[in-house]
Amino acid sequence: MVRAGLARLWPHTAGELPTATLAVNLVGALALGFLLGRLALAPDTGWRRTLRLGLGTGFMGGLTTYSTFIVEVEHLAGGADLLGAATYLAGSLVAGVALAAVGLWLAGLGARRRTALPTLGEPTGQGGQS
Repeated sequence: MVRAGLARLWPHTAGELPTATLAVNLVGALALGFLLGRLALAPDTGWRRTLRLGLGTGFMGGLTTYSTFIVEVEHLAGGADLLGAATYLAGSLVAGVALAAVGLWLAGLGARRRTALPTLGEPTGQGGQS
């Protein structure tokens, strides 16, 4: 419903780049990469599994849409804009994979920063402690 609502707020005409679907799919790829990267740091059980299935598969899977994306590619190609259709198809796929990778990287970066900082009461390795 979110994606469909955005498409109504941010419409495109035939032959134009479907920016609403593109934006939603790219934001969804980044967010899903981040979510799965964070959840992968521990076993997929309990609330983590529920969050992965509910937010990842459910919400983000419904937010992003491969079927609408393909229909829009077909409309561009059917309107004789083969270059636009091919660019939208390839660009969306490459950018989506890249943003999912950025999401995974950001999730790992946050995890590394948190584990790199000593907590109160832990030795820091300074001052001759072993």
